[in-house]
Amino acid sequence: MNKHPARRLLIFQETRNPHNAAELVYLPVNKLGLPICGDGPELPSILELPLRILRAFTEIFNQPKYKGWAILSAGPYRDISEEGKFFAVVLEQTQGQLEIASAS
Repeated sequence: MNKHPARRLLIFQETRNPHNAAELVYLPVNKLGLPICGDGPELPSILELPLRILRAFTEIFNQPKYKGWAILSAGPYRDISEEGKFFAVVLEQTQGQLEIASAS
């Protein structure tokens, strides 16, 4: 039996930085992510996202709490307003234990 690595779905909301309205920030909606069984949602490659989003996700996922996790895919989740857009990110565990579960 071939065991698949652990995968999690994280949702981020794009919103204005409360300290600098000209800057967009990406806030996690579900900090621990949702476990994915099977293949998970089909999302485009993260490289298809605009550069500003790619930079933000690179900063987010380079944090120590995401060590041992790799981004498989990312894309728009749904648009609810001009100011609030959502993005889904699928992470796959590459090594170690589930470190994001202990993140608060």
